[in-house]
Amino acid sequence: MGIGSTQPLLSIRNLTVRFGTFTALDNLSFNLDSGKTTAVVGESGSGKSVTALSVMGLVTLGTRAEIDAGEILFERKDGSTIDLLQCTEREMRSIRGNEISMIFQEPLTSLNPVYTTGDQVMESIQLHQGLTRRSAKDKALEMFEMVRIPRAEKVLTDYPHQLSGGMRQRVMIAMALSCDPKLLIADEPTTALDVTIQAQMLGLMKELQDQTGASVMLITHDMGVVAEVADDIVVMRRSKVVETGNVYDIFEKPEANYTRALLASIPRLGSMTGKSEPELFDLVLEANER
Repeated sequence: MGIGSTQPLLSIRNLTVRFGTFTALDNLSFNLDSGKTTAVVGESGSGKSVTALSVMGLVTLGTRAEIDAGEILFERKDGSTIDLLQCTEREMRSIRGNEISMIFQEPLTSLNPVYTTGDQVMESIQLHQGLTRRSAKDKALEMFEMVRIPRAEKVLTDYPHQLSGGMRQRVMIAMALSCDPKLLIADEPTTALDVTIQAQMLGLMKELQDQTGASVMLITHDMGVVAEVADDIVVMRRSKVVETGNVYDIFEKPEANYTRALLASIPRLGSMTGKSEPELFDLVLEANER
């Protein structure tokens, strides 16, 4: 069952990425539709983050990674379609943060500790939109207010270490959306947050997506998060796509044993009734993956 068979915003075709002798992505193919949230799910080491970094053109920077084959076709703001793998670094710099933005798992390591949050958001706005510093500051303030940062004008002058984890994540979302990208990649955006703040962030991202019309590629291992926000799912295991489809179809009738195991791992209220001790999840054997 395929995703986005007609005019996808992003189409990954037969992508193979290696780190030395290790194959991180093996003939990966899936589509992402405009205006939808596609969750890329799987256990650690399945290739989820390598997929995101490949789309951003960052996977080979400072690493031993080699892209052996494939295409990543992206429909730009002007309506043209390009293969991101064929872009020069200069071309990718004009796309990153402008047409494709990314929210990383831990904002404290993604934000520069020696610059204020306002300066970091303003830098992206000035670079891609050519605004004056004053106009960029107004835009940054508008974005901070959009993501509901309290005392937004004060936070513009704060440094990342002065903010809570939830506030730093809001700053990252504001930065990512400041140039009105067509695609937002969120790599485990709520993993470092407690459950209350996690719920707030997911609700905020969904609301902002509805407002801006951006597509979202959500990288996660949490099937509960997928059920809450995703339209489509790409299930990965050991560098390969195991299954793709609409979120309702996958949750109702998963075809792959591995997908069923992921769904079975979600804690359910009342599942321990009558049991004195927790039980192990069934392991998915290599021979029974499909």
